[in-house]
Amino acid sequence: MKPTSCVLGIDLGTSAIKLVAVSSDGRVIASARESYGATFTTSGQAEQDCQHWLKALSVAAKKIESRLENKARVAGIALTGQMPTLVVLSDQKPVAPAITWQDSRADGWVSARVDKDLRRDIYLKTGILIDGRYLAPMFQYHHRAKGYKASLILSAKDFLFHAVTGLAVTDPSTASGYGLYNLRTKAWDLALCKLWDIDTEQLPSVESSSFRAPLSKRGRQLLGCALGTPVVLGCADSVAGVYALSGVKGLVHTASVLTGTSTVIMKCNPRPLWDQRNRYLLTPFAVDGWFGCEADLLATGSAREWAASIFLHHANKKAQRSLWQSAYRVAPGADGLFFAPYLAGGEQGVLWNSRLRGTLTGMTLAHNGAGIARALLEGMCFEIRRCLEVFEEGVPLSFVRVTGWIADIPQELQLLADIIGRPVHAFRLDSAAAMGAILLTGMIDSKKWFANTRPAVITPGQRSKRYNEGYAKYVAQFPAGATARSADDA
Repeated sequence: MKPTSCVLGIDLGTSAIKLVAVSSDGRVIASARESYGATFTTSGQAEQDCQHWLKALSVAAKKIESRLENKARVAGIALTGQMPTLVVLSDQKPVAPAITWQDSRADGWVSARVDKDLRRDIYLKTGILIDGRYLAPMFQYHHRAKGYKASLILSAKDFLFHAVTGLAVTDPSTASGYGLYNLRTKAWDLALCKLWDIDTEQLPSVESSSFRAPLSKRGRQLLGCALGTPVVLGCADSVAGVYALSGVKGLVHTASVLTGTSTVIMKCNPRPLWDQRNRYLLTPFAVDGWFGCEADLLATGSAREWAASIFLHHANKKAQRSLWQSAYRVAPGADGLFFAPYLAGGEQGVLWNSRLRGTLTGMTLAHNGAGIARALLEGMCFEIRRCLEVFEEGVPLSFVRVTGWIADIPQELQLLADIIGRPVHAFRLDSAAAMGAILLTGMIDSKKWFANTRPAVITPGQRSKRYNEGYAKYVAQFPAGATARSADDA
């Protein structure tokens, strides 16, 4: 039976906007994506033009319209997006390019301003480990002295909601990226607003992820959907992606790994669990009362692209596949190479040190690009294991769910399973984040979706024991959590 209506999920990602249309019985009936660039002109800079986001949204929406089965009507829209990415509005328009979560220029400034005790206080209030990549310090560092009146401070997803509904609203998971949201009071923290010299009138109101508003005239122009179509606020892309894999079923005994430009590792609990050693974020989950213990590796998908650009004179897909196939053929251990993949101007994960940099050790004249690429892949998986081991200190993990680009690469799925020593359940989805946002609307049959979404299961192989030895050498050579944090706390 052909669908007559659908729900449209929109994921405003770091490198592209992804749209997914899903029928009421939980089938994906159309998908589209449209890329946009970023500005990396100066050291640490990572900015994007908000108008490019909106143009990409409009183009992708037209693609969806042309691909919909039976010209199904869009009955609802759900949003998710990259975070924390800062958009500042004055008179309803962006005053400057968006400062994305990849921008590290404010890191040193924040480290000098926030001592160990204040950092801990902020963590216990907000669940975040403050650095220069959160919206409040971003705004203070980049915009405070500009002289214009900032009427609204928004995250990327909240900017998109504002663009299509006219309302300034955020949800708890996205609000955590502002660095001002108090998890206990479920409101903006006035003391932290004072710390960063931000007026609460400049901030959006906080509502649940299921909050909805009608599509505005501007939204109709951007999306081509009927005026008044309900738009659901949604949540942070990390939270939406995890929700798409299982809802809340089995979350306590599993962790989720979401691969994109960066990689998110999250384990959820039905109550907040602050870490005594400040090693992970505490993020409000899509369902009220649940919280995600979250670790973010800043350079994974971007690190693969970097490696391809370094070792290839041309970056077409065939050449890239050849490079990675050569890397897969290198024996475990990468011929003695270790690559700490801290390539984004610092690292988070469970290390949280803005001073960390990518490091390659063991290099000789005998090594080549394939060996270095292999060491990079192993290093990324070692860092995922480091995060998972922290999450396992409370409750052992039965298996790990993964999605994103890694789900399309059997060799890297096997590498991950071998290194973490746990079964990996891989979900191949057009956009897990967009799908998670759709599920939160309540407008599709979620039971059918979860029942029909079957992962590929990859179990650890014979190389797992060898990787235990390699991992022990890796963590001995590169900084453990306490050592890394001391650099920023000094």
